[in-house]
Amino acid sequence: MKTCRLNRSKTIASVSLMGMLVITLHSTVSGLPAAQVSAVFTECADGIDNDHDGRTDYPQDPQCLSLHDDSEGPTGRGLFVSVSDWKDTIHAGGSLTYIISLRTEREEVMLADVFLQMPHQTNLIGTSDAGSRNEELIRWENVSVYPGRVRKITVTVEVDPDAQNDLLLIAEVAAEGEKDTDTTRVEEEDDAEIRQSTQMNVSVTDGKKYAQPGETLDYLVAVRNPSNREREYDLRFQIPTDTTVEYVGGDHSSNRKAISWNDQKIGPHGAREYKVTLRIKHDAKEFFTIRTHASVGAALAADTTTVHTGVLPNAIIATTTDGLEQIVPGALVTYDIGLQNGTNQLATEVDLANALPSYLEFVDASEGGYWTGTNVRWENLTVAPSGQRSLRVTGRVRSDAPIGERLRNRVSVNGYESVDTTIVSDQIAGYGLEKRSDVLVSKNADRGEVRPGERVGYKVSVANTTDQPLYNVRVQDRMESNHIRVLNADNGQLQGDSITWNIPVLEPGQHWDTQYTAQIDYRAPHGVTIPNVVTVSGKGMNTVSLEDRIYTSEIGVISNLPPTGAAFDALFLGMTGLAGAAQTMMQRRKLLKRA
Repeated sequence: MKTCRLNRSKTIASVSLMGMLVITLHSTVSGLPAAQVSAVFTECADGIDNDHDGRTDYPQDPQCLSLHDDSEGPTGRGLFVSVSDWKDTIHAGGSLTYIISLRTEREEVMLADVFLQMPHQTNLIGTSDAGSRNEELIRWENVSVYPGRVRKITVTVEVDPDAQNDLLLIAEVAAEGEKDTDTTRVEEEDDAEIRQSTQMNVSVTDGKKYAQPGETLDYLVAVRNPSNREREYDLRFQIPTDTTVEYVGGDHSSNRKAISWNDQKIGPHGAREYKVTLRIKHDAKEFFTIRTHASVGAALAADTTTVHTGVLPNAIIATTTDGLEQIVPGALVTYDIGLQNGTNQLATEVDLANALPSYLEFVDASEGGYWTGTNVRWENLTVAPSGQRSLRVTGRVRSDAPIGERLRNRVSVNGYESVDTTIVSDQIAGYGLEKRSDVLVSKNADRGEVRPGERVGYKVSVANTTDQPLYNVRVQDRMESNHIRVLNADNGQLQGDSITWNIPVLEPGQHWDTQYTAQIDYRAPHGVTIPNVVTVSGKGMNTVSLEDRIYTSEIGVISNLPPTGAAFDALFLGMTGLAGAAQTMMQRRKLLKRA
């Protein structure tokens, strides 16, 4: 009996030992369960800034709703990367230049590591920006990408001369988790007859450097045959991203990426044109580059247009001239300044500066220009879409100005500069002489355009530049419009639409000026101009021509708001009204429930 129990115990022990051995071997081969190896954390509890927004985990990161939230938000770094060699095909032994483009939508500069995987069966010729190579991988460390600018890196490679036909050369670029690829197919050269033929010429342009979201781009593609025989060809037009096709001329085929005109014919030394109209998407990003290509065989042309939502700094230009080549010491000089808006948008808050030449003393400036001691400034000017404004600055050449001195008058607006040069001499010369007057009369407004109901300030000036006194000088200012009324006229007699001032005597070299305010009618229509004429008469002006005694000007009425939308105070009042209405509705609902 004891022997049976002993044998049974030995059997149970042997079976248990074998079971433990099997479990040990299974754990060794397959490993312990994952839950026993390491804990699994969500993105909102892993101690890592997964979305690169500078905030880590719950509750510091507002994108995290709890510690169990598996997403901190979008993981993009705001970096956009692309690569292209601008070719569809290449023959064995040829060379390719890849252009890597980097841009950021963030407001601060970014530093990014960039990697390029070279295509198979290519040899590196050179790189820009000191890229380092590790076999077929090229790396650039800490590449600076500035907001509003496209950072470009180039890589040039040579295709293996023994590369097989139809081989796909695939280049891949990666930076901060963003990737892009470019594919080019190896194609055998055509037969000797085609190789010896002259390559076709192709060009493409929309005539624009900048465009706004939602704007249309009218592309003109031109194909020219430089040979003396008829040619057949296929034309391909690449559709850029962030655009939609609105019109295509001629018999064509298309898909989402390209438009093709196949089996086209062109005569000896002939030319053909094709038209395509694209519309930029309304949500296109600021400074995004609309890039398109047109190709005929190996001939390739490209056009780029940059998306910009406001008035560009270089869209406003200024010019200046006094119309004179020579001037004498002590004479008055009047510079005409032209301010032009080259866009179809209303330009507001334009600041203009006029740096007067040395040896020139400031006398007067039109439309609110003021002397700072070193230059004349205009602030917050408005220029109509595709319009222009005229300003004036008058100065007197100092009596100690040396003969031969070059008077350089310089105007600048938004970084754009224009310069006029006049030589100090013993005589006056230049076409501006016909505009000069013995009696200088001018009228300046504090703005060039005004809205209905607004007020405008005027300044009338008279200067006696003759060598004799002028007596009983009569200055008359006539507003020839029923859309304006004078509010005050200091020392002037107001009668009907005119104001008259009487000056008993004006000595040689003496200046006289006065100011008054007028108001535009609330019902004045948009686009109307209000003309104005100032005349001067008096004893001693017999030698002065009637034309020199008259000064004419006009001011325009605009009723449209700038394209930037309503003013902030209007938006604030509207939002306040909506909030008040919502609160009233909630109170009324509570009262109804209680009833």
